[in-house]
Amino acid sequence: MLPLHPHDPPAVGPYRLHARLGEDACARVYLGSVPGERPVAVRVVRSGYAADPGFRSAFTRLVESAYGPDGRHVCGVRSADLGGAVPWAAVDRPLGPALADHVRDHGPVPADALHALALALAQGLAELHARGRSHGALRPDGVVLTRETALLADAGLERAASDAGQRAPHPSFSAPEGGAAPAADVFSWAATLSFAASGAEGAPGLPRVPLQLRGLVDACLRRGPDLRPSAADLVRMLGGPADPGPWPPGFLARLEEAAARQEAAVADGPGRAERPSGTGPGEAGVPDGSTGADARGRRNGRRAVAAAAAVLALAAVAGAAVWGHRLSTGDGGAAGEPGGADTAGLVTEGGCPDGGGFPPPGEDVDGARTTVWETAFSPDGDRLAVTTAEHGLTVWDWRVGEEVARPAGSVGLAVGPVFAPTGCTLAVTVPTSYEGRGDEQVRVARTFDLAAGTSAEHLGPQDGPVGTGGTWTARPRHAEGLAFSPDGSRLAVSLERADDRPSVAVIDTGTGARVSEIAEAPVHGTAFADTGRVLTNDGGTITVWDAESGEELHTVRGTSHRLFAAVPGADEVVHLVGDRIVWWDYAARSEVRSFELTGFADAEGPILVDLALSAALDRVYVSWLAPGDDPLEDGAYTTHAFDTETGEDLAAGGRGADGLQEVSVHPGGEVLAGVSAEGRVVLVDPDTLEPAETLF
Repeated sequence: MLPLHPHDPPAVGPYRLHARLGEDACARVYLGSVPGERPVAVRVVRSGYAADPGFRSAFTRLVESAYGPDGRHVCGVRSADLGGAVPWAAVDRPLGPALADHVRDHGPVPADALHALALALAQGLAELHARGRSHGALRPDGVVLTRETALLADAGLERAASDAGQRAPHPSFSAPEGGAAPAADVFSWAATLSFAASGAEGAPGLPRVPLQLRGLVDACLRRGPDLRPSAADLVRMLGGPADPGPWPPGFLARLEEAAARQEAAVADGPGRAERPSGTGPGEAGVPDGSTGADARGRRNGRRAVAAAAAVLALAAVAGAAVWGHRLSTGDGGAAGEPGGADTAGLVTEGGCPDGGGFPPPGEDVDGARTTVWETAFSPDGDRLAVTTAEHGLTVWDWRVGEEVARPAGSVGLAVGPVFAPTGCTLAVTVPTSYEGRGDEQVRVARTFDLAAGTSAEHLGPQDGPVGTGGTWTARPRHAEGLAFSPDGSRLAVSLERADDRPSVAVIDTGTGARVSEIAEAPVHGTAFADTGRVLTNDGGTITVWDAESGEELHTVRGTSHRLFAAVPGADEVVHLVGDRIVWWDYAARSEVRSFELTGFADAEGPILVDLALSAALDRVYVSWLAPGDDPLEDGAYTTHAFDTETGEDLAAGGRGADGLQEVSVHPGGEVLAGVSAEGRVVLVDPDTLEPAETLF
């Protein structure tokens, strides 16, 4: 937002102007108001376009079509003068910055706000497309970030410049085929989201898109329009239609600041210190009056600005408390859970820092004397977590081969590590001693926030020891599975079977509190399809549950192993059936595709070791073991890398990746990490599948 220029009009039609909001290919945009009504963005057509009959015709058509029922995520036209010497249109303008302005002033949108932004904009496009319209000019300058949500700043009025034969100058956000079809809008949605995540236009921004959104963004950027999902598909894959949810507190605070400045500008009256004498509405060089559209343009908006400010101010205070990360006391249970001492946020904002809250290790890792369990990349791709028998949980800057943190010195035979999709929080199981249990240790889920240097334990669907002596009221159960939801807002902790007690607890990572307890049956694997759906696997049946109510939604029977992968945002699961990996749509109850594990059926007692999907969903990685006399010494590992489009096994024929015990996929596709047959952590080129170097 900028002050009015001395040559800017003080008023347009009935609207007093307060500041410049920006400009686009064909208009200057001002913050305007009429007493007693919501603010508007007044779009005043540039003089060069005002004299162009083709432009005027296109602008009139677009403005007229923008009247009608408002969508929650599209700003509608309030009134307009389309027949005057200088056409203008007043569009609803909730208070808040444009996305481009926010990124310019504060840097990229934090990862934990991107899902809400993506869902809001997808719903805005779906609203337009459902009415038979396209936007045609989506870009960061055309997105408004309010205290409550994100909106399309208008219904694509800038497209009039393209329709008049002059393409709008936003090539970084335009589909390669050009035009204003719904598929082109989907391309622009992905390019805008990539910019929001990175601050960079075009391809350089893609590696910064978080893991949980990367595959969807990549699919929307395909060159062929027919290969992109529709806006309605985007909404469904992002968990909607639904309220995108509140912004994280730090992000909300910045939006509040921008909204407060705009609110103050409106309250102060004219946007200049002195108003020219004798000038009132309609006397500023822009004709007063409007077309018949003006009468249709007065519509009910969302709640009053003052009320929203009051409510959201309280929400911001509450959010700050919720997201304050505290250390579990270990007294009476896990922090934030029944019987626990605190309510604690588990995931803080930001990526993995160069430093961190946990001290660097005191001694080097000797790869030749280390037993490696599993690996996992951080959501920004900069860190690789490795669990080992000898050194516990280690965290590496894999590019330089340096260990940067060792949050837990002992993890036993660990489950994990698993990174939250946002922030820099790890979940892993840790053997824990409790008073009164003698030498018996309980394998407990624990989260480590690497940036904050804090941790908390999570007992899942069981209460911890109570009383001064720390007595367990029931036999403690070991944690057997960990999974974060794609947006990082929930953590599922599954325990070993115990009669008819629930096996899985879903935890809100913002508060640390249990959301639900589900699955009164043995569970060996857990995953999320989206925030609202959690999947469990008992080794023979995969069950899809409502994460909040615990209602059983779908079942997939006949799976041959506890390992499986849920496809984020879809009704699909990937699992083992006999000697095939099957990609299954459980809503349609149909096979999407399958991949044969060559040699698996001929092996004696083969064991599936790992099953992973790439972030772009273009590869399926599988590792399995053909045991020898001593499975830990004599077994032979086979690795597959299936192209999901062609079904080709890219690791066949003795490629370098063959023989890896497990594969972790870099969120940007930059590299693979695996455990070699010799037990070393190796980095693998994802294109050639040849080992690039050994980490340790």
